Amino acid sequence: MSERSQELTNLGYQLNVSIRYGSIEKKIEGPPEEVGKAVVSFLTSVVPQLELASRLVLSVDLSRIAKACEGIVAITPEGVVVTVPVGSLSDRELLLLHLAKEKIAEMTGKSKNDTVQAASLITATKRSGGTVAGRLSELCAESLAERKGKGEYRITTLGLHIFEDQVLSKLRKSQGGI
Repeated sequence: MSERSQELTNLGYQLNVSIRYGSIEKKIEGPPEEVGKAVVSFLTSVVPQLELASRLVLSVDLSRIAKACEGIVAITPEGVVVTVPVGSLSDRELLLLHLAKEKIAEMTGKSKNDTVQAASLITATKRSGGTVAGRLSELCAESLAERKGKGEYRITTLGLHIFEDQVLSKLRKSQGGI
C-alpha cells in the first residue's frame, strides 16, 4: 500500500465505486488501494467475457439494415416500397421481404407497429391464401416470423438476419449487382 493510501485509510477514508458495464453492476467499497485493485480485477475478468458474449448477440441495427437495403427498398412519404423486381424470389422469401418492409417502416417511424395482417400479405404477394398461410406457418416454425394476434405476423430478429443475408443478396444478384 502506498504511503498516501495508508494515510487515507488510517484517517478512515473509504472509497465507494459503482461500475456499470452492460447489464452487470458492481459496487466496491473500502480503502482506496484495495478498491483500485478490485476495480482492475473486475474489469480484467468481466470485460473480455462480455466482449466475447457480445459477438454472439444477434440484434437489429437500423443503420446496418438501411445500408443493406440501399437500392432495393426505399422510404417514401407513403411508406416503405420495393424498388426492384421481385420475380426471382420464392414464396417464402417474398413473405420475408414484406414482413421486413413492415419492420423497417416501424423502425423509421412510418408505421406504429411492425405487424402485418395475413390478408395484406396475400394482396401484396399476389399468392393464394393457402400458400401464404402455409409459408407463414413454416416461417413461424423456423423462428423467422411470429404470430402476434389473429392473422397478424411480424418478422423476428433471426428473420431479419436471414432476410438481409439471403433475400437482399438474391435481389442484388438478380439486378446484376455484387
